[in-house]
Amino acid sequence: FSLCICVCVFRPLLAQSRVTFTGVVQDESGAAVAGAKIALMRQISSQTLETTSGEAGRFSFEELSPGEYLLKAEASGFNPYEQILTDRPEVTEPFRINLKVGSVKTQVTVTLDDEDEVSTAQTNTTSLRFSNDLLGGLPTNSEDILPVLDRFIVPGTQGAEGTAILVDGAEGTELDIPSEAISRIRINRNPYSAAFQNPGTGRIEVSTKRGHRSYYEGSFAIHARNSLFDARNAFAKFKPDSDRRLMQAKFGGPLPGRQASFYIAAERLMDDESAVVNAVTLSGPFAANVPTSERVYRTFTRLQWWPSELHTIFGTYDFKNKSHENDKVGGFNLPEQGIHTSEYGHKFTLRDNALFTGNVRNELILSFQKERQNMGSPATAPAVIVKEAFTGGPSQSTGRETKTIFDMNDTVTRLGVTHSFIFGSRFRTARIDALDASNFGGTFEFSSLPLFAAGMPYVFRVSQGDPSVVFAVRETSGFVQDDVRVREGLNLTFGLRYSWQSITDDRNNLAPRFAFAFSPGPKRKTVLRGGAGIFYDDLPRAARRRSLLLDGIRIRHLVISNPSFPNPFLGGILSSSLPSITRVASDIRSPYLLHSTIGVEQELRDRISVSVEYTFMRGLNLFRSRDINAPLPATGMRPYPNFLNIDRIESTAFSRSNAVTISFSGRLGKFSRSYAKYVLSKSIDDTSGTFSLPADNYNLRTEAGSADFDRRHRFNFMQVLELGRGFQFGTIFSTASGAPFNITTGFDSNADTLANDRPFGVTRNTGRGPGTVQLDLRIKKVLVISHLWNDESRRGKQQVVELSLDAFNVTNHTNVTHMIGVLSSPFFGGANSADAARRFQVSLNYEFPY
Repeated sequence: FSLCICVCVFRPLLAQSRVTFTGVVQDESGAAVAGAKIALMRQISSQTLETTSGEAGRFSFEELSPGEYLLKAEASGFNPYEQILTDRPEVTEPFRINLKVGSVKTQVTVTLDDEDEVSTAQTNTTSLRFSNDLLGGLPTNSEDILPVLDRFIVPGTQGAEGTAILVDGAEGTELDIPSEAISRIRINRNPYSAAFQNPGTGRIEVSTKRGHRSYYEGSFAIHARNSLFDARNAFAKFKPDSDRRLMQAKFGGPLPGRQASFYIAAERLMDDESAVVNAVTLSGPFAANVPTSERVYRTFTRLQWWPSELHTIFGTYDFKNKSHENDKVGGFNLPEQGIHTSEYGHKFTLRDNALFTGNVRNELILSFQKERQNMGSPATAPAVIVKEAFTGGPSQSTGRETKTIFDMNDTVTRLGVTHSFIFGSRFRTARIDALDASNFGGTFEFSSLPLFAAGMPYVFRVSQGDPSVVFAVRETSGFVQDDVRVREGLNLTFGLRYSWQSITDDRNNLAPRFAFAFSPGPKRKTVLRGGAGIFYDDLPRAARRRSLLLDGIRIRHLVISNPSFPNPFLGGILSSSLPSITRVASDIRSPYLLHSTIGVEQELRDRISVSVEYTFMRGLNLFRSRDINAPLPATGMRPYPNFLNIDRIESTAFSRSNAVTISFSGRLGKFSRSYAKYVLSKSIDDTSGTFSLPADNYNLRTEAGSADFDRRHRFNFMQVLELGRGFQFGTIFSTASGAPFNITTGFDSNADTLANDRPFGVTRNTGRGPGTVQLDLRIKKVLVISHLWNDESRRGKQQVVELSLDAFNVTNHTNVTHMIGVLSSPFFGGANSADAARRFQVSLNYEFPY
């Protein structure tokens, strides 16, 4: 390859309309040059638009904001092409690039780290792509954008450990990098790809930024929020104090030799908030704002090297250090329940992309991660829990965990005219070194406030023994996929995936996948899409840890029914000689999700589409826990007399979901980018999670009910408006009907030592809470400052100052977070906590190219 660099300078009049830039690439004879790489980079940010010239040599970039751009073109066997274009806000004729034949000696920009979309089945209206510019225009907590992304994740498609998050192809469950390191985010890209374990609607794919090879750029930003301008939380007696400061910085550019680049981003969060306690004690209602403190420091470094025209390598290093004072306080948890938590970790990732021929690419990803989490300190006295009234005494949460994870992923892609094959494999091993000394101080549990006043707990629990354990979990998977272009307008995808996990040892996890996209007619305005597939899940590592610790040998549970108070050993039924244990069922299987969709997408006009999609999901072999040694209903005797409780983790639960989704995506006019999504759904299941125990261990039929996440109606809308004169207006609006909640008596009527019994005839999740409404807004002003240098090499470069004001929960709607379903609670039928009330945030961002 050879590279030509042209500087395209558009008038920096921010009130000007967006424009379209089109062109054609030709050789000296006038023949079209197909396959030329064209890149257009905006000077005031790191945004890069890329395309490839078609068979006729044509290319185009649409909806460009006025400003300064750097245009790059590259083609095999041609000399650099240089041309300065000035004052061209819009062209009526395609711009012609004439390339001259030359030798291959100059640098290249091969975007091997970008995902090539080889099938129209991968792009659809229901898929989302957040570019860096789009994220910058939306109201977000800049250090944590996951709450925004989670609004567009389909509940029920996540795994047992949460939404799958892939950063530069390396899979995890957290997004722990500075937001300034994010280049783009994709949700629901290629929903039925065999390359991934989760469906597209339960997967977030993040690509990080890289440094430019032709110039340096940097920025510094500060975001601030203070309770002086906030509204009072609905459950707080007084406005909670808060003072929040977030500082972010980035810097990147070429390394010596211009064959490599670097990019560094860092952020520091100092957040002093207040947790709202809303409880009832013997003295009456108790409401307090408890000061909390959070400190977060995160860095991201990316080094990228281009050894040749067909090869690129980059490595990243992530570091995080978090601490939280008075964690776990709020709601029913009284101030003395606060603990100190901390977390720090390192992660190294190496990604190697190589083009062996013109249509074969190999991608190798290696990652190493080490994290340590610390929580609380040893309790010196028992805790007291009064069901849905208050939790007092010292917190019983104490422990630490160190995770060491190695991950290797290799994928080969072969592109063809009719068939495009993708195959690959993954190996992952995790070593867990944990110490869990929770409840070593003991806990008294009461069914109601009157029984607490009378000193009559229904149970006392305490743990004793060795709380440490070390174990390993290994996972491996492989896949093959064929994307078939049957004819113009008809594409099919066939895939097969296999996965295995050491702690379940289920060896027949074959997951077939299929998808299609059909667009009839010559204009291709209508697309019929559909697909079906099987998606297996893994047993959470926490299940393995709990089964090893609570085996009756390492840790023994002392359980006293109806003990005396405050000294539990003066009376009651002593069961200390009978250990309570947790086991993983010997016949446990990997749960799987049957996922299928069918829909139609209609392009209303250029870049504006609407779609209607029906989704059916059926989950089988889902995880749940069950006490297989609970007292028999007829005799009250336990089946295994040598044990008290035997909580067995099983794969016997199910789920079922039906949903209709209407999506809108496009640009309304020249100044608006919008996305809207409405979902009508119904989801039922008979488990609330891996460690959730049923009300009746011998009658699981009453567990079937609305899923915890079941909200009949959900609507999400986001939009960024270009108002002219450098102003942007961003909106995120979300509303949903109420979620279900469980109704229980608060008493242990069946003597299984748990007060989760339900009234006669009441099944799980019978209650239904109120709906939610959240409106967030951002107004941003962009000021462009031209450099004063006269140096030709710096001509046209600009500095940018961005001023932003965010308003969260503008309508100050009370979005409750915990509905009370315990009949013995003074809060029954209501709520005692809610999301934050209306808040404001101001931001200042300074960007400087060099």
